[in-house]
Amino acid sequence: MSVSTFFSNFFSKQVMLVLLMSFSLLVTGCGAGSDASDSSAQVSDTETDSGDETNDAGNDDPVEDPVDETFVLNLLQQPQSATITDGESHTFTVVVEHDQPITVTWYRNGSAIQNSSSTSLSASVAGTYDCSVSDGTQSVGCNNFNLTVEEAPTVSITDQPSNQMVNEGVDVTLTVSATGNGSLSYQWYFDGAAISGATAASLTLGAVTTGDSGSYYVVVSNSDVTATSSTVSVNVAANELASALISWDRPQQRADSSELVAGEIQSYEIYYADSASAQMEQIDTVAASELDYVATGLDAGTHYFSLVTVDVNGLKSAQSSPVSVSIN
Repeated sequence: MSVSTFFSNFFSKQVMLVLLMSFSLLVTGCGAGSDASDSSAQVSDTETDSGDETNDAGNDDPVEDPVDETFVLNLLQQPQSATITDGESHTFTVVVEHDQPITVTWYRNGSAIQNSSSTSLSASVAGTYDCSVSDGTQSVGCNNFNLTVEEAPTVSITDQPSNQMVNEGVDVTLTVSATGNGSLSYQWYFDGAAISGATAASLTLGAVTTGDSGSYYVVVSNSDVTATSSTVSVNVAANELASALISWDRPQQRADSSELVAGEIQSYEIYYADSASAQMEQIDTVAASELDYVATGLDAGTHYFSLVTVDVNGLKSAQSSPVSVSIN
């Protein structure tokens, strides 16, 4: 039994070995499609692989020539000319359609003044401007445009009016001097209210009274700006009125040289004028018993008085020669 068992085991291993060898041959030769030997199958496989590589067989895509790519660069909106006033600035803008990063160069009168990626330029100097936009491979230029700078409207007061302190009855003149571009206009104010018709560089107040005392100023203007003068004061002092005593002697005769007794005199008429050439006006009447008269309310200057005698019958004498009184 021992021999039989050994043999059976050996046979089984041998059969399995044959099967394994056969499977190996089939796998090795499947690429050739025949029962060729190992060496023939290996040669056939090598030639086939080599032929594919040489003739570019299979499903590989063909190699294409490179194509140059074109990028967009267009100006959609151009800067426009502008006018500003001296001291101001203006921002010019260009609108660009682009695919790649851009550089914008701005020029004034042909010289570059800004080079950056900014599509805006702030300018305050007059001149002719333009710009150029580049993406590194292509560039476009904008049209010329201008910046005009105008002189700023100005009004300046060079001489201020001055304070005035006067007596009643005199004329007062307030004056201002001003410079500016354009046509200048004037308006004077009294205690904050515009004075009707006071639209010149000078303001004259004739024969002032205490009611003219107050604050004055003037506003000078052109079409765009104004300037206000300093405020000045006009002080009008009331005149200190004086009194004058006028006296006379009782007349002794009439015009015909006949005697005039005291009982025949009824009254005396007092006449007044403010100058030697002015017409005398009656200002008062006093009784025959009065031989003097006090004139009141007299301001500075010379005053003239005259007398007329009236008798009991109503007859009047001629006016006496005027007498003058001076008030300082």
